[in-house]
Amino acid sequence: MNLFKRILLIVLCVSFLSLLGAQDDFETWKSQQKAELEKYISEQDKAFASFLEKNWEPFEASKADVKDTTPKPVAIPKVEPQNIEELEVAEKIEEIKVPPTMQIEEKEQDDCLVTVKMTEDPRININYLGLPLELNYQQDLGIQVQSPINEKGIADFWYSISNIDHTTLFTQTSDYREQLKLNDWGYCLLLNEITKEVSGESQNLARLLLWFMLTKSGYEAKVGFAEDNVYLLLPCKNKIYGVSYVVIDDKRFYTLSFDKKEQLNIAINTYDGKYPNADDLIDLSIKDTPKVKSTLIEKELKFSYENTEYSIPVTYNQTTAEYFKNYPQTDLEVYFKAPLSDEATYSLTIGLKPILEGRTEADAANVLLRFVQTAFQYKTDGEQFGGEKSLFSDETLFYPYSDCEDRSIIFSYLISNILGLNVIGLDYPGHVSTAVHFQNDLLGDKVRYNATNFVVCDPTYINANIGMAMPKFKEVKPKIIDLQK
Repeated sequence: MNLFKRILLIVLCVSFLSLLGAQDDFETWKSQQKAELEKYISEQDKAFASFLEKNWEPFEASKADVKDTTPKPVAIPKVEPQNIEELEVAEKIEEIKVPPTMQIEEKEQDDCLVTVKMTEDPRININYLGLPLELNYQQDLGIQVQSPINEKGIADFWYSISNIDHTTLFTQTSDYREQLKLNDWGYCLLLNEITKEVSGESQNLARLLLWFMLTKSGYEAKVGFAEDNVYLLLPCKNKIYGVSYVVIDDKRFYTLSFDKKEQLNIAINTYDGKYPNADDLIDLSIKDTPKVKSTLIEKELKFSYENTEYSIPVTYNQTTAEYFKNYPQTDLEVYFKAPLSDEATYSLTIGLKPILEGRTEADAANVLLRFVQTAFQYKTDGEQFGGEKSLFSDETLFYPYSDCEDRSIIFSYLISNILGLNVIGLDYPGHVSTAVHFQNDLLGDKVRYNATNFVVCDPTYINANIGMAMPKFKEVKPKIIDLQK
């Protein structure tokens, strides 16, 4: 071996040994950082448990808010169909784009492809949105809760539960959340199913576990107790109706249950403070339709327009509608901005496409308006549900009846997603409608918003064309629901 090769070999060996040393140093540093973080968190948990022993006071539960105190009409007005007038010649729609969709067979296969990395620890199995999920958990999570419930017992619970290694469980719940496309509420439902499975028959333990898991997930959560019952208290970015709450530092903490609504008229003992860095508020807005078990249902939606009868075959996922069954009643903006499921969007677009193509923008919007006005049967929420319940668009397809806000929500989705037009919601006392911005100027009732004219389109005023507001609301100024924010 010549001198050059020997020198090169020596240099490579030294470099390799240096890299090994550097790698060892890096691993040592990582271990030190992990140990320091665990020590810091342990100290936080001890301090929080100590805080929980002595910082409780009673807070009166406030009565739940009502969404709209003005009754909606039991009978809705109807007019004879009329021709629409366009002030200038408008271009015709050449093509309605159909969104990509998954084949049913692929969708059904995906039901069993929601998995996470498992360990040798004990396992639990839950059913979430029709999907069987498996997770690891430490058996020590099933801590006995002292009775009667008091500050000391809850502080002891926190101290005990925080000393159990729950890293794997949190990693798995985070992985499931991402795969299932869950928003904050969906994540709460997932944790709720887990805690119910772990706690057995103890509702108090389930709520304490849920409080712990939400807090450790970064959410500002509290628990309270009254009459030997534990209550979960959660603040929310959105206003929630039909659920009682306590006010702490000018912030509402709702007595949320994920199986039923809590309406309390008692004082709840809780604390004024929070776990470090647990600052997130529950956000009820929905960016993605959750991935649930595929239970596809087909139905025919029939309507007529200009003396022609149409029948639109629609496919929707029943499990998606069931997911929204106990969703908190919240701001209308949340419903207006929520997407329709892929199956329903695809089938509606395919069915409406040949009817809309070749029409002007205004005429196509009028077709969609007549479709929503007459293809869906009307009943108030009181008649159908016994109380106020705004529906997401998937629910409007699922339930046999809908009222004014439900129709406005699904109409706005069709207008913006099929025709690509800008739409706003109109919130009147006792009524909800919409208004649409068209490229061409049109006659009729309008709303001026952000220096733009929006033409009133009322999906509940039967046979009314675009530009026709209900007579009762012609002179009423509505609250605008901006869907572009």
